[in-house]
Amino acid sequence: MSRYLILIKKSIQIQLEYRMTFFISLLSMGLYYIVQFSIVGFTIMKFHDIQGWRLQEIAFLYSFVLVAQGINTMIFGPLVRFDEIIRKGDWDYLLVKPLHPLITLLCMQFDPSAIVHFVLGIGFFFYAASNMGLHFNLINTIFIIQIWLGGSFVFASIRIFIASIAFYAVSIESLVHFFVYSSKEFILYPINIYKNPIPFVLTFIFPIAFVNFYPSHLFINKNGLFFEGLKYMSLPVGLFLFLLSLSIFRIGSKAYHSTGT
Repeated sequence: MSRYLILIKKSIQIQLEYRMTFFISLLSMGLYYIVQFSIVGFTIMKFHDIQGWRLQEIAFLYSFVLVAQGINTMIFGPLVRFDEIIRKGDWDYLLVKPLHPLITLLCMQFDPSAIVHFVLGIGFFFYAASNMGLHFNLINTIFIIQIWLGGSFVFASIRIFIASIAFYAVSIESLVHFFVYSSKEFILYPINIYKNPIPFVLTFIFPIAFVNFYPSHLFINKNGLFFEGLKYMSLPVGLFLFLLSLSIFRIGSKAYHSTGT
């Protein structure tokens, strides 16, 4: 753990060597998410609600996505360019390091956008909670933490799954773009606004609905659940997918052939 923290510290120091780039990156990312939610907000203001979901409830869903993405980006950010690491032979370099190569890779670069995700996610959460009149006791606080962790595990498992393909494929850029980035667009809105089979797919095949939609029903009484127990399954589903993705990554690593560089 101490070595991990040292590597993270060094990564942050490297980022801060270019302070202007660092802060511009934070600003542009923040503006992106604010504009994105503003578009959602204007849509709701025009139609008053979406399938019975009001603006503050959509903000509640949005906050879970941002916080989970913040945790995920902070730890698993380097995986989005894993195919480049394989092509350049950098995986050989990581294999001879004293730490596990995957852990060493995750410490190589700190993504500053994680800060933006956290700040905006917490901001949207408190905005939504205050406008919805939610009161949080110890049990509810534990539920919220579990939701954040569960969502981050779901997002992390997607990155690890896609990175595993790089052991077999030359490029995974298009997969990263769709599954890591674009797929989140589906859960900016409650999934029950979509016609089947999309809700089924987002629940049982590509289960990103466990990041926000299902666990939000612990605090919001809405329709759209396949069955009641799904609202408690964010952390169990996230952990299962995370462990499964690590197993697949381990299998994929056995297919790796050194570039010889």
